[in-house]
Amino acid sequence: MSNSLLGEREARINVNYLATLDFIISLGFGLILPLFPIYVSRMGGGGLEVGILFASFVLTRALLAAPFGNLSDKIGRKRIILIGSSLYAVLAVLFTVPEDWWGLIFVRGFQGVASAMVWPVSEALVIDSSPVAKRGFSLSKIVLASNLGMMIGPFVGGALFYTAFNILHFSETDSFKFPFYFTSVLAFGGFVMAWARVTDAKAPERAPSKMTFRKLLRPDGTDAQDRRNLKALYVNAMMEGFAFSSIGPLMVLFLSFRFTDLGADAISIIIGSAMGVGALFTLSAGRLADKTSRKRQFVLGGYMAFIGTILVPFGWTLWLIIAFLALRSLAFQVSAPALRALQADTVPETVRGRLIGMLESMSNFGSVLGAPIGGVMWDYFHGRDLGFGTAFDGTVLPFLISGILGLLAVTMVQMLVKERVPHVHPPEPDG
Repeated sequence: MSNSLLGEREARINVNYLATLDFIISLGFGLILPLFPIYVSRMGGGGLEVGILFASFVLTRALLAAPFGNLSDKIGRKRIILIGSSLYAVLAVLFTVPEDWWGLIFVRGFQGVASAMVWPVSEALVIDSSPVAKRGFSLSKIVLASNLGMMIGPFVGGALFYTAFNILHFSETDSFKFPFYFTSVLAFGGFVMAWARVTDAKAPERAPSKMTFRKLLRPDGTDAQDRRNLKALYVNAMMEGFAFSSIGPLMVLFLSFRFTDLGADAISIIIGSAMGVGALFTLSAGRLADKTSRKRQFVLGGYMAFIGTILVPFGWTLWLIIAFLALRSLAFQVSAPALRALQADTVPETVRGRLIGMLESMSNFGSVLGAPIGGVMWDYFHGRDLGFGTAFDGTVLPFLISGILGLLAVTMVQMLVKERVPHVHPPEPDG
């Protein structure tokens, strides 16, 4: 059990408010994400530039997630979350200032700082607030909230762009900027809610201000198997981060290349709909992770997700591609709560913020490499004849590499990680 300062009801309410905060931030993030590659292209950028901008975000998040997690162990989670959510509100407006794509790098990098304050720290606070037997379900709430925000966001972003361009008759450039202002308002609302409703669930630890890399691999309170688990989970996080980011920023470019008649609003709807299929199963996946093997659930979902990734560019119709995207989303939602609960079971409570932050950092270091490499592959290979006598071109390569690397990462977890928390008392359903 976690040494939570909150009672069961108060802890559940805390988790729900943190999930709401994640929804608000993710909604703001999701509504600009499908428009962002096209926004960059209007500023003279291509696949590489989109990858660089994505990398600038994940690089700062990778460098700072663990330090902010450590700071939250010392001074409390809520303070860090409040600073991060207020920074999000300011940065959303600053995205509208640069006139060239390279001017976005500075803003995008600072957005990574805000993300390092909010997402890994709020996850640690959810774990603080949850007993072991309900971790999977509690974590599935923030996974669901984040993905609902990312799912609804593209619809909202497309609607805002349509309103600005077709109803308010803004210029195309100003229409792309309009959703950023809406994002700022959302983030400020999240800040107010967190300030009024979120509570630290445990007293700050008197932990050392710094932890060496050796300590991150061999933290106090762990045995040999925990340390093997932690090392494998670090590597898995980095490999999966690379796999996700090498195609994530390219999905919009892929759809607009394969189906030239699709506009930004239609692509937003397609991406949001595919994500929505997976979101339907998130809470059920969290409950299942508490009742059965978390590792087995992650592995099965991971295999399905990365096979779906490989299949996406081989769809010969738009509807088939949407089906593969939906399969990929569903499988990720099945695996995500189980993986997060498996990570939570491994890290010691006294340095939880630091180690959850380090897991986030490893994922983001992988993303730093994956985003620009995926962008370069896209710029060089998409549309090229690979010489294999097939109807498919070099567009498939980023998806193929992402899928294979992801399958290898999941296999490594299957072979090396051993679950340490028995699941013999299924949790009672709650809200």
